[in-house]
Amino acid sequence: MVNPVDIIKDEVVKMTFAFTEPQEILLEISSSLQKSAWQESQVYATPSSRWCAYMNQICLYGFLNWIKTECVPEASVWYSSPGIPAFWEFVNGTAILLEEKRVVLIPSEAIDDSELEVPQEWVDIPSWVADYYLAVQIPADGECVRIWGYITHQELKSFAQYDQVDRTYCIDARHLIKDLNAFWITYQFCRKEEMKAAIAPLPEFSTAQAENIQQLLSDSSMTLLRLAVPFTTWGALLDREEWRQHLYKQRQPCLREAAPTQFSQVQVNLSRWLLQIYDASWQAMETFFEPNTSSLAFNFRSFSGLNAAAIKRAKLIDLGMQIEAQKVILLVALMPEVNQQVSIRVQLHPDPNQSYLPANIKLVLLSEQGEILQEVQARVQDIYVQLKLFDGEIGECFSIQVVLDSCQITENFVI
Repeated sequence: MVNPVDIIKDEVVKMTFAFTEPQEILLEISSSLQKSAWQESQVYATPSSRWCAYMNQICLYGFLNWIKTECVPEASVWYSSPGIPAFWEFVNGTAILLEEKRVVLIPSEAIDDSELEVPQEWVDIPSWVADYYLAVQIPADGECVRIWGYITHQELKSFAQYDQVDRTYCIDARHLIKDLNAFWITYQFCRKEEMKAAIAPLPEFSTAQAENIQQLLSDSSMTLLRLAVPFTTWGALLDREEWRQHLYKQRQPCLREAAPTQFSQVQVNLSRWLLQIYDASWQAMETFFEPNTSSLAFNFRSFSGLNAAAIKRAKLIDLGMQIEAQKVILLVALMPEVNQQVSIRVQLHPDPNQSYLPANIKLVLLSEQGEILQEVQARVQDIYVQLKLFDGEIGECFSIQVVLDSCQITENFVI
């Protein structure tokens, strides 16, 4: 029998690592991963931000999959807010958490690797500062990710030239350590050592002040928002998650329209699940169900042909009933198949504190166009309901609805 883990590596994220020279790391990126990254990037507002998001998606997926497999299984993406990282609309770079330390990947398509340019946001916003900055080269065809050097925050602040025009720290390649073996040795044996330089705090704004600045930046003709106001003002706005998200939404025409389409809403990217990258709201099943519970949720591991290797996540759905609080657990499992397809199983279970689902609650599968493809309704004393197993391919969109009386909750997915 084919090992699903091998399928994930071979069919979804075909990537290997090699030392092109003793010090460099080269990660090969599959065409399916490039396709997925490009599709995800299309939600950004401008050609430059879409390209920035595309490069960072490739960089993120390649590096995170490799480092979790080879070095730090606990590695995770820095941002944890739902949906996509809003800062790619404005700033190049991706932060990865390696347990005690933070690494920022700075991708570039430049052929010349004589210097590294780090946007000021990653250097001078206190909550964004990293311990290490990795220089990453991505060729135009996107078929690989080359990591060719690194530097600490202290060294970057000490040796880099600050460019006031484009607000970047430019560091000559001779100041970078190009032996990535040295990075892992430093990471392993110097975890408690301080790698960050002291930086000045940013000003604090009231909500009214922030709204005034956001109004100033709402002009859609502005192409470089990060340079439109002083850095201290800009940095303070990006530092706050809710203000950063608001700035991002201002830039999205589809989000400003009075009647947005179904798929202008936040989508859960299932391709990320294949790389063990999950939004914070989607938890392991064990979060909701104890292993010794009598609930049938744990039969999900082998139910309908999905064995223990299937990728499974669960989300608590609050139906928001006015008289009596009603909550249910939505379970989604993925089984990678050949030819870039996945099989998907969806189940609905009662809250662990309840024995049965609410009578007449519905679980519905919708196409990207909103057409009902499947629907199942709970009877009295049903302990779970499920949709028939269905297949999807990379890039395909669908929705799952949970409906009870006048309450309707929709979760949008892209594979």
